[in-house]
Amino acid sequence: MFLKEKASVDKSEYHKRRLNRVLSPERRDPFNKNDKGRGFKDAMMEQEVDKEEIEIYKMIEEKKKESLEVESVRVEVEEPVVKKRRWDQTPTPKSSEWDKEEASVSKSRWDQTPVSMDSGATPSRRNRWDETPVVSSGNATSDRKSKSRWDETPVYQGGMATPLGNAQPMMTPMAGDVSVFDARNRPMSDEELDAILPSKGYAILEAPSSYVPIRTPARKLMATPSPMDVSGFMMGTPQMNVVGDMGQGQPSDPSLPFVKAEDYQHFSKLLEGGKEEELSVEEIKERKIMRLLLKIKNGLPAQRKSALRQLTMNAREFGAGPLFNQILPLLMSPTLDDQERHMLVKVIDRVLYKLDDLVRPYVHKILVVIEPLLIDEDYYARVEGREIISNLSKAAGLATMIASMRPDIDHQDEYVRNTTARAFSVVGSALGIPSLLPFLKAVCKSKKSWQARHTGIKIVQQIAILMGCAVLPHLTSLVETIAEGLKDEQQKVKTITGLALAALAEASSPYGIESFSIVLEPLWKGIRQQRGKVLASFLKAIGCII
Repeated sequence: MFLKEKASVDKSEYHKRRLNRVLSPERRDPFNKNDKGRGFKDAMMEQEVDKEEIEIYKMIEEKKKESLEVESVRVEVEEPVVKKRRWDQTPTPKSSEWDKEEASVSKSRWDQTPVSMDSGATPSRRNRWDETPVVSSGNATSDRKSKSRWDETPVYQGGMATPLGNAQPMMTPMAGDVSVFDARNRPMSDEELDAILPSKGYAILEAPSSYVPIRTPARKLMATPSPMDVSGFMMGTPQMNVVGDMGQGQPSDPSLPFVKAEDYQHFSKLLEGGKEEELSVEEIKERKIMRLLLKIKNGLPAQRKSALRQLTMNAREFGAGPLFNQILPLLMSPTLDDQERHMLVKVIDRVLYKLDDLVRPYVHKILVVIEPLLIDEDYYARVEGREIISNLSKAAGLATMIASMRPDIDHQDEYVRNTTARAFSVVGSALGIPSLLPFLKAVCKSKKSWQARHTGIKIVQQIAILMGCAVLPHLTSLVETIAEGLKDEQQKVKTITGLALAALAEASSPYGIESFSIVLEPLWKGIRQQRGKVLASFLKAIGCII
């Protein structure tokens, strides 16, 4: 039997960092004057606060380490280890061990003269070989006083076919499947049957008058007797709630598929029941979206197809907010398997096409969920992620995409910067490199933080990897944009610049050698000056250019 592969299983710790990200609140649409939600300014202020908080925590950790080091040095100073030198002390005459008098003479068995023991003398030590073997009989009594467990006959306990005596009970616990088997095969009470079966359409049949239970004595003798007269404390069997265990994951609507245990937090409202007349319009809409998503996630293929069609056709009626507020938390679940993730990504793709510009307030939320697909181990997952971000950038526009992703460019977490750079490369391939070039030049020359420069140069590298020879018309502009990174103060910026130049050279090969003329001299000088990873990236860049 083949098991579904979980999307979060067998991933590295780096991939699991996607679960640490939080869905940000929806932002204001810059093209809607009546929208007064969170804007770009609020997002940047929150980013600054988070950055300061992380720096404060780092300072606290550094101070703790410094205090521990100072304490360890203080202990070493307070308790110096002074080595004794043989010239520091006046030698005192030591007596030889042969000059000492013996305090007590050790007793040896060879010091005594062997004496023959009388027959009536009692030996000082008893040995089992001293006794003469005696033929055992029913009336004979042995003089042995030591007690052995082999001298006792096992005690017979009534009602048992095999005597156990003082045998040790089994220490291996029973498997969990045994209890499940017993629970499924136990006789069910009338209350449990009433709770499971419908009240209408079923009747309780009475036994025929001619029915006589089998009471053959021979059948009773064939059964192994059980220890019914065992005394002592016995653990009572807890009452089993079979009905609750069987029906807790089934929604009130019988047409809906079963709700898994890990999905309770998302679909718990479908298990509550209740009449729709008592619910508000928003709650009715919310439950309708839940039903369709449950069919798409856990339903049969026919149910999935029908629910996906309904969700796509009614996307603008449902609205972007109610849809994304339920789809995106599902995609963030760590228990999703690959098939469920594929279906939910397909839902987002269809919904984006219908909603068009209504998705602008939710761009950052969608990116937080979709960006981890760009670094997934599965090739098809990466393709799906690129397709979603490409459609999202076409629906929202370049201005909205830049405003949404700008706070993540100089984020403290390298994982966020990595996924943001890959997402920007997809935006550049979808909307065109010339539209993104002014923004890239500003980011790569940023003096505020080296993280921003690092991310901007990495965007150029990912554009070259993604688009290939399509970078040729813009090759000179891209090389000029990142050329300053070769002289940067930060080693990481120099390293990523060398790798970006290598990617541009590979993408444009065998053309465009004249575009790299401005970086040849810094690369040659860097080879003689740099060490480690920076030297490796510079060598790779020169090799790819040549």
